[in-house]
Amino acid sequence: MPGPVFLEGEAVTLRPIEEEDVEFLQRCMNDPRVWRYALDVNPTNRVQTEAFFEDVLSGDDGVHCLACDGDEPLGVVSLTGSRYGPDETARARAAELAYWFAPERHGRGYGSDAAATMVRYAFEDRNLRRVSARLGSFNDASAGLLESLGFEHEGTLREAAWFRGEYHDVRWYGLLREEWRAREEGPRPDDGT
Repeated sequence: MPGPVFLEGEAVTLRPIEEEDVEFLQRCMNDPRVWRYALDVNPTNRVQTEAFFEDVLSGDDGVHCLACDGDEPLGVVSLTGSRYGPDETARARAAELAYWFAPERHGRGYGSDAAATMVRYAFEDRNLRRVSARLGSFNDASAGLLESLGFEHEGTLREAAWFRGEYHDVRWYGLLREEWRAREEGPRPDDGT
């Protein structure tokens, strides 16, 4: 049973990830339809998944939520910051969005709703100025999701990812708060002035 609701989207709720979710995490993290697109090629046993839960998902470095439909876990959506350099979150007011969903939940709009909910949280509650995301150039579904939320392709790291026997580009996407706000408010009627 997932933890208490933290954020509510249209179709999903975002909840803190609990220790009892480790089995779900391990199952998904070992499914090639998840790990290949996440560019994480190592198998994950129970001990490693528990360490990931403790060290990453339960750490202070970001916001990590379990996306759920009722009590049913669907996937994970995260917002992580940077601690160092010119893009350090406290100075740049920027963070990176990441997500993955159980393969049987792909194509149902859950990812879009969860990502949109996390983006709203980033801008309204965390007062961020920009949210970025990166993906392999072979991940058309994720590119479509980001573009549907208003993210723009900002740059490409050429041949920066190894996927299924070939090097592929990594594409960076970004969304500024002003752009997000303009999309949320929609076109304004002409007031005649």
